[in-house]
Amino acid sequence: MELVEFQRLKGLSDHGAVESLVKELGIVYVTAITRDGCSGCMEQKPLFRVLAREMTSDLAEKFHFSNVHIRYADNDKSESWESKKVFRHAAYPTYLVHVRSKNGVLEVFRAVYPTMEELEKQMRESLDLAKFYKDEA
Repeated sequence: MELVEFQRLKGLSDHGAVESLVKELGIVYVTAITRDGCSGCMEQKPLFRVLAREMTSDLAEKFHFSNVHIRYADNDKSESWESKKVFRHAAYPTYLVHVRSKNGVLEVFRAVYPTMEELEKQMRESLDLAKFYKDEA
């Protein structure tokens, strides 16, 4: 799993940030957006890691997992607000599933605090789309 500090994406447009995460055709990109001090993020972090480990052991070349982490403190919420502008998410943890087409990045799924079963279902369903767009390109 790739850990991406939001600082690296800061200043990019929503399009640019997602483009920097979703690079290749034929791959399903799964991104968790988390922040410091988020109890839901801490609860789901080990579950997401297990899912990533299981999925990449079976289909290593088909999935890419990343975690965009947001720094947050009661006296400095600026990075959290910036991430909401960039990714247009409402809360933490938010999970995104993307595939790339010849015309750019396409969002397939977005959810706040989904079950890992639902996330896995969406990921598996996205495999056909990723293959279709790669073959079409």
